[in-house]
Amino acid sequence: MAPNRKQAVLESLKTSIPQIFSDAQKPNANHRKYSISLRKLQTQCSLNTPIREGESHDIDMKGETAFSQEVIRNINKVLIIKKREPCADRIIRFMASFLQYTQQQDLKQSEPSDESEEEEESGAEAEAEKEKEAEVETEAEETISSRFVEYFMRHLLKGLTAKNKIVRLRCCQMVALSVNSLGEIDEDIYQELKRSLFERIKDKEASIRIQAATALSRLQSTDTEIDENDGKTIIQKLVWALQHDSSAEVRRVILFNLDQSEETIPFIVERARDVDAINRRVVYLKPMAEIQDFRMIPVQERHFLLKCGLNDRDPMVQKAATKMISIHWIRHADHNLLEFLERIDILEGDSAEAILNAFLSSRIDIVNSIKLDEQFWNNLSSESAFLAKVLIRFLQAKEYDEKLDSVLPEVTRLCFITQNYTQLWRESEKGAKEDYEFIVTQLLDIGKCLDYADEVGRRKIFDFLKTVIMCPDVPDNHLASVVELFKIISLDERDFTRTMVEIISDIQEVSISDDQDHLFSTSESNLKKIKLSLTGSPTKEEQNGSKEPEILKKKLAQLKCLTICRLMLERSEESLQNNPTLYGLLNELIVPSVKSNEAVLLEEGLHCLGLCCCLDKTLGQHNIHLFTYLLQKGHLEIQRKSLMIFFDMLTCYGLNFVILGMKDASEIKGIFEHALDHDDPEMQAIAAQGLSKLMLSRIYQDKDLLILLYFFPSTIDNIAIQQCLSYFFPAYCYSSSSNQALLSSVTVEALEDLCITYDDLNGDEKMVSPVQIADILADWTDTSKVIATKYQDNEEDATAQLQTIIAFELLELIPRQAGKIRKTMCYMLNKMRIDNGSEDQLRRLLTQAKAIETDHPFQESVVKNMFKRFIHKVEKYQQPETHQENRRESRENSAMPADEPSQQEA
Repeated sequence: MAPNRKQAVLESLKTSIPQIFSDAQKPNANHRKYSISLRKLQTQCSLNTPIREGESHDIDMKGETAFSQEVIRNINKVLIIKKREPCADRIIRFMASFLQYTQQQDLKQSEPSDESEEEEESGAEAEAEKEKEAEVETEAEETISSRFVEYFMRHLLKGLTAKNKIVRLRCCQMVALSVNSLGEIDEDIYQELKRSLFERIKDKEASIRIQAATALSRLQSTDTEIDENDGKTIIQKLVWALQHDSSAEVRRVILFNLDQSEETIPFIVERARDVDAINRRVVYLKPMAEIQDFRMIPVQERHFLLKCGLNDRDPMVQKAATKMISIHWIRHADHNLLEFLERIDILEGDSAEAILNAFLSSRIDIVNSIKLDEQFWNNLSSESAFLAKVLIRFLQAKEYDEKLDSVLPEVTRLCFITQNYTQLWRESEKGAKEDYEFIVTQLLDIGKCLDYADEVGRRKIFDFLKTVIMCPDVPDNHLASVVELFKIISLDERDFTRTMVEIISDIQEVSISDDQDHLFSTSESNLKKIKLSLTGSPTKEEQNGSKEPEILKKKLAQLKCLTICRLMLERSEESLQNNPTLYGLLNELIVPSVKSNEAVLLEEGLHCLGLCCCLDKTLGQHNIHLFTYLLQKGHLEIQRKSLMIFFDMLTCYGLNFVILGMKDASEIKGIFEHALDHDDPEMQAIAAQGLSKLMLSRIYQDKDLLILLYFFPSTIDNIAIQQCLSYFFPAYCYSSSSNQALLSSVTVEALEDLCITYDDLNGDEKMVSPVQIADILADWTDTSKVIATKYQDNEEDATAQLQTIIAFELLELIPRQAGKIRKTMCYMLNKMRIDNGSEDQLRRLLTQAKAIETDHPFQESVVKNMFKRFIHKVEKYQQPETHQENRRESRENSAMPADEPSQQEA
């Protein structure tokens, strides 16, 4: 290049480079075009002579430095521009494009020389010369591109630690977009870059963490080095951020960019329960949809992932999960539905039916192509039997009658098929027995979908079912299906009951006959299992051991009879008085079992007795004392069953009926308190669920039992209680003004008790903070969130001022308290909606608040400021014009849905 021309280029840098940057920030700018222009300027400034193949570059260090400094000067103007500014974002993308282009140009220039060297050189000496020449060439390359990248990165590294959050953001953004275009950089710079990104992924600004996570995710596959500070790799740091970062956007970026491997898959699956609906959707749209083989996900986690997605409350998440199954995962099985079911392991999880239903709903084309012909039924596998059951149920639910008629077998045909596979199940070896058992289960479920108008088919299936139920080793799932089928094919409920009673009588007769070896050929493992469960309190005969097998077989038959009886009673609706056949079972089977000293027989008998009491009011009143006694004195499982029966009777017959069988109403509350204070978490959960149902149906009302239970540290880890009450309290308070008034009457007292409990926590106990409790209680007692109904008009005037009354109670309590309790009370005062209060109430509130401020001054500045805000709030509402306007707004808000007032408050 001529000296004069080069000098002109150098002198024009301060205008030519800014012009390129100015053009690159335009909306429709072609970044490739401007990258070429900037690269041309770079070569003109950095080289004294044009580039020639096979010759080393003549570097002009001063010109190169001038170019780099001018580029950095223009970049600095972008670093202070706030986020979401399109012009700055375009300049950053332009720099990433330029870095990529300049690296590509260097690679193109190096390729021809490499090829010629490979052809000309051979042997060990030639290889050594090649390495030396490559080193010289690399040095020449670094002067054009790599040297600029080094200069550029050193400048950005200074910005990554800047105090200005905007500068940190822009530098992180530039690094994230450019990291794949850096080529080979100095090891020291690379390590410094990693350290800076590790710090920025914990930055207090979420936008900076997003860019740092993006940059690190582009290094995860090539860098497995462990950080000396915390012993984590890049992937482990990203996983940590995915689990613990408070920003949904940060977690989302990591989900989009994290590689799927055995190390990361469990943490990606975990995000299926993310609090953010978009993140839950992303799990199914990106990482799990693009996984190479869904069998990389462990079976339990796979079913958990699909169950969460298909049952998600957000319909968009459900749609994404369905799309993942029906479009992406089916490809892993070559679009073979049976192969897909086999890979999904339908026997291992409880969500297989929901998965297949979702698949069939989105792929009607596959539904129309399925044919269940003779060959299909004669060669059933676990997967094909399951497919047939779900398909038939799906067609029935969608009312696709024409397709249903083509796949549904006749009653007689299904009876022969089921009989055949039942025989194979009995004769099969241990390995195949489980598969045949599953096939029979599916066929029995298919039988529930048939029409039994054909009398010949109905008689045939009746005889077959009776044979199956008489089999001594019939599984429990078969037993339930058989009883259900008996109910379906019976003429009415009395016919169904009579059939079941006859079967139970036949089983009892067989159990006491002499020839019972072939009928009770129970496997050794099953016999041991029954023996272990039935010998909690062994009798003298059992201790002798001579009659033990016969006794166990009789008890096995009795337990089977009780199971059939329970299944029958669960499907019965007619009263015992209208169905006298059941009285025989009650006296001959159920009552002796309740009196038995065997735990299993007692539990099953008690369950049957409870079902009978729900069918007969007199019987229930007669046995109420038995259930309350067992609730206090029985072993744990008996206590659980007794408590469930007690709640069932309250639901069936009401509170007054149960009180008649007890001393007084206080005894019922004592039972509830005993159950809620129980040491067993499941017992507490049963009590909380039962009491919630009674209160929602207004059968029983209680002020403070559940509200204290919800927040107490003893139940904070009881997920069943937390889920139940998290639904119950909003539903209870927002469904009725009277319910809300009942809760508000104990709000202040409960808050005080919970504050005291929080102060007395031990080191290993945890509890929701009082401030959060105050927020929750204020939300539950917000009268604007009560759902308006035609029954609410009479209650509206009486309950509109609930929070004003709570404010009075708080003001009475504040002078008597100190420390955190007083602070919490003052905090809750500001959460109260007092705009519905009358003028007299507002005046009295103001007088009482000012008296507290004068007579009991606050020492803490935070509490003092909160209390002053409350006084200003009262003064504002006390002004006549403002007060009436706010009352008008409050009435409008009360007529709005529950979500809208909360959004206005926020």
